[in-house]
Amino acid sequence: MTSRRFGRHQAWWIAASILLLASWSPAPSAADTLKERLEARMGLRAKPMFAPSGRFRTDGGEVFVLDRTGSKALLKFQNRDEIWLLEGHPAPRGDTVFKNDVGETVLRASKLGGLTLFTRQTPDGQAVMLAGPAEPLAGRRSLSFGVLFRAMVVSGHRATRAAQHPMTVTLVDTATLETSGPVADAAAIVAEAFEDLDRSGRRDLLARWRRVNLKLGDKADVKADGEVLVIVLNPRKGVAGRPSSARIMRALKRGR
Repeated sequence: MTSRRFGRHQAWWIAASILLLASWSPAPSAADTLKERLEARMGLRAKPMFAPSGRFRTDGGEVFVLDRTGSKALLKFQNRDEIWLLEGHPAPRGDTVFKNDVGETVLRASKLGGLTLFTRQTPDGQAVMLAGPAEPLAGRRSLSFGVLFRAMVVSGHRATRAAQHPMTVTLVDTATLETSGPVADAAAIVAEAFEDLDRSGRRDLLARWRRVNLKLGDKADVKADGEVLVIVLNPRKGVAGRPSSARIMRALKRGR
């Protein structure tokens, strides 16, 4: 009887030990937190915030390319010349906001991968969906002097239509093959700034100007010299080396 009880007791302990060993797992490391395990179980950690370079569409149908292959994000709207340089900043709840060179928030990325686009037409933001892959964005390449001249003339015509009086866009320094692309890009951005002011009903801000001079320098800037608007650019810095249309518009609103 005693041996039978002992046998049953021993068998119970053996079974309990087997169950305990089966359910035991090594202690988590410092990096293996409960949050990380929950995220992994839900499939959140496996998802990147968003594609390094992709084509996106808003709920309102606006399409743009976002390129995060470099140290700073680049964004280009469909059917527009301008490539925007955006700098990321930490935001509440672990989000990231991307701002342009005048501090306006253009994009907000949630820590779970959602994107919201902010524009002057939609200041409260629009949800963004990935529409497909896209090639990384790049500034204009070297242009022949004939192509550069035509680009400057076209920008002057666009500025003239927006201002409703004759405007010229001129490079005051000597162009080279290395500077030709960034100079043509800066000229197009000036034209976009003038057109945006015209579309927003602020053509009065363009009445003062008769000429736009593009000047090579160390740092992007917008200056006034009487009736001449001076745009300073550094071609070596690419998109970061010239002011955005938003910065040009802000300078015109301030009467600089």
